Amino acid sequence: MYRDTANALDEHDRAVGAILIGEALIDAVESAAVRTRATDAPHQRWRAFAEANDAYPEIWRHLDRARKVLANRGANTAAYDELRPHAAKSASRGDSIDRSALDDAKRAIEELKLAVPGADWDAIEARTAGLVSAPLSRRRQRIVVASVVGAVLLAVLAWFAAIVPAKKVDRREAMRDELAQIAQQRKVKIDELRGTLGQRCEPSQAHDLVKLLVLDGRTEDARDFGTDYIQRCGEDSVVDHWAHAPRPGH
Repeated sequence: MYRDTANALDEHDRAVGAILIGEALIDAVESAAVRTRATDAPHQRWRAFAEANDAYPEIWRHLDRARKVLANRGANTAAYDELRPHAAKSASRGDSIDRSALDDAKRAIEELKLAVPGADWDAIEARTAGLVSAPLSRRRQRIVVASVVGAVLLAVLAWFAAIVPAKKVDRREAMRDELAQIAQQRKVKIDELRGTLGQRCEPSQAHDLVKLLVLDGRTEDARDFGTDYIQRCGEDSVVDHWAHAPRPGH
């Protein structure tokens, strides 16, 4: 059975950090969902829709990573394990964001939080919000204070590094990096699908390819592919829907 140390876990812990990134990605999907409802401009709606679809799978990737770390420690992840197989594979349902998918992800996060002993989530949230909103003058004051008590600070840092070597999580930077990796993986998947599909009539692969082309901003390629596929293989409502997605704005 996993026993927490006397020192409370914080955002430097690997499981906690993965959960924080998952929360940040949920915020990104919800923000995209708001934008899809707040504008009538087709290209803006499709861009927000694409961002949500990019970020959603990464939520579960980070939550699975947190679950693995906790399970290795002996923490009870049964509640998360029960939810995970029923998670939606996409944030979208038709041409809208699936709220139930986000609700499932939020419930999964709450279950993982309960499995993390010693983490003060309110304090972590307060520190994160403080770092984001703190004015530059306050940071300079902290530097001055730190220089006065440098010896003590170095001792504390050495002790802290010894027990928690993981790098501090920057939620915004981590999310940007993840989205960049998703975009690169999407390009690789597009090339793979084009190579395997060729001139064959395979609806599932055709659906994936035309959708990925649109999400990658390549609407002209999606239109050309959709026209060619329908001419060769017959009507397909999914291919036709994605092939007629509006062009992204400049």
